[in-house]
Amino acid sequence: MRLIKPKKKSAAENVLPLINVVFLLLIFFMLAGALEKAELLDITPPETANSGQPDDTTAVLLVAADGRLSFEDEILERADVVGHLKAYFAEHPDGRLKLKADAQSDAAMVIALIEELRAVGLKELGLLATGAS
Repeated sequence: MRLIKPKKKSAAENVLPLINVVFLLLIFFMLAGALEKAELLDITPPETANSGQPDDTTAVLLVAADGRLSFEDEILERADVVGHLKAYFAEHPDGRLKLKADAQSDAAMVIALIEELRAVGLKELGLLATGAS
């Protein structure tokens, strides 16, 4: 009985399936990765029983646990927040503001900030929180 010897493959033919698999894995991990924009401050909001989701058309003011404030990807001093918000709402008269405060932030400071925003004429303010688990 005579056996036929298989043809030897070239080096390029042996590597091609590996390149295809690596390329497909690359595409998978690019699509499966987080596609949302990272926030400037690390915030852990308090929990809520409400399951409503915020929309992406509103501006978000971040309040960190240590009292730092961030708006529009910029860390602001407490005295500058009202000026930045006035300028933002002058450009976006129908805009809304969401306040995302850390659960460990000082509640009195957050309430004072909300009162300042109300005093300058902010009509609608949403407070963001995470769902209770």
